[in-house]
Amino acid sequence: MQAAVYRALRPFWRGGEETRRHRKELAATQWFSKQELEEWQLERLRALVRYAYAHVPFYRRLYRSLDIHPGDIRSIPDFRRLPFLTREDVNTHLDELVSPEFKGLVRLDSTGGSTGEPMRFYIDDSYHWWDAALEFRGREWYGVREGDKIAWVWGAERDMDVLGWKDRLKARIQQNRYLNAFGMTRAKMEAFAGMLVRWKPDMFRAYPAALSLLAAFLKEQGIGGIRPRLIEATAEKAAAPQRELMEEVFQCRVADWYSAREFGTIGFQCPSGGLHVCETRYLEVVAGGCVVPPGRMGEVAVTSLHQLAMPFIRYKIGDMAVFEEEACACGRGMPVLREIAGRTDAFVVTPDGQFVHGGFFPHTFRHWPEIFRYQIYQPGRGRLEVRLVCRSDAGSSWLEEVRAALRARFGPRMKITFDIVDEIELTPAGKHRYIISDVKPDFS
Repeated sequence: MQAAVYRALRPFWRGGEETRRHRKELAATQWFSKQELEEWQLERLRALVRYAYAHVPFYRRLYRSLDIHPGDIRSIPDFRRLPFLTREDVNTHLDELVSPEFKGLVRLDSTGGSTGEPMRFYIDDSYHWWDAALEFRGREWYGVREGDKIAWVWGAERDMDVLGWKDRLKARIQQNRYLNAFGMTRAKMEAFAGMLVRWKPDMFRAYPAALSLLAAFLKEQGIGGIRPRLIEATAEKAAAPQRELMEEVFQCRVADWYSAREFGTIGFQCPSGGLHVCETRYLEVVAGGCVVPPGRMGEVAVTSLHQLAMPFIRYKIGDMAVFEEEACACGRGMPVLREIAGRTDAFVVTPDGQFVHGGFFPHTFRHWPEIFRYQIYQPGRGRLEVRLVCRSDAGSSWLEEVRAALRARFGPRMKITFDIVDEIELTPAGKHRYIISDVKPDFS
């Protein structure tokens, strides 16, 4: 009943009509063929470049210096000749990247700073309305409708209605409940679990590391009866053991929700398993300055088709990814990411210059149940410092087995040390960093 009331009132909320209009458009575009989608995106990319050239000082100056004119952009290959936008560009030229002619409301926002200093940027209302439309559509693929019950295991207060009485009232109307991932204790997890058993959430939205910790607690305590239809995992890469544990405890699918502060929703995983890049984001995987074919890893560059107050055009977001070579079995024409390998610093470099992304470690460590959580720090090419949180006392015998398994991959020249710790701190954004590397790669 409450969900029905919420859905009836939603169009009258601020932005409700815009979001509903976007959802209608997305209902059709998700079934475009590959060619239809490319034509649809090209039209919007050309309009975006024209707008940026005419109204945004940074792009006008940059494109003129390179003798680029909007009329030159007639095809996708033409668009791919445009220069990339970097975090350094944004930090250095923030005011120049904002259109002084933009008529709508503009707000200052920032990234969470999970990998370093936060980056500030500006967003307009279209950011929120398109993001909401994309989120609602992705959840509907799993039978979760707007207004259904959402349990959050989260930490960023700006995303949670927990501050004042108005926020808490809004959370009640929207049917949201929260467990703060920045302060998870046994007592808080037990209280949250008891509430969930009674309340029966339709979905979780969570950091994988935090929700897997809750799942482990529920399994240990024998607490059952929490059966959502969807776990929306975001903000960090879910390791295979985490995904398996969450699906075992909650008996539902885990869907990757690829998002970023700068854009909101970028991609959503469908029930057939494909992590689809949303139509309103044009995503490229690049290495050595060029777009690489599907199946090859590279850096992610994203263009948002509807953010005009501060356009992001070919913005290197700091992630690494691989496009899938085959279309998704669901029939949707949106491109599919085979893998988001994490941040560009989420890998380890061997002494001979090869780089190994972080997925190697959970696949290796799963053979030793003593390991509960880990973090890899690489201060230099020839050294790895492995921090482990263990379920039981770490004896020298199995640690030497782990060392041998790592050395088999990284070679005898890699110096590997272990540090057994009680806990590994989360980042200020509430995320667990599995890999911290001071070694930068050469993607060429």
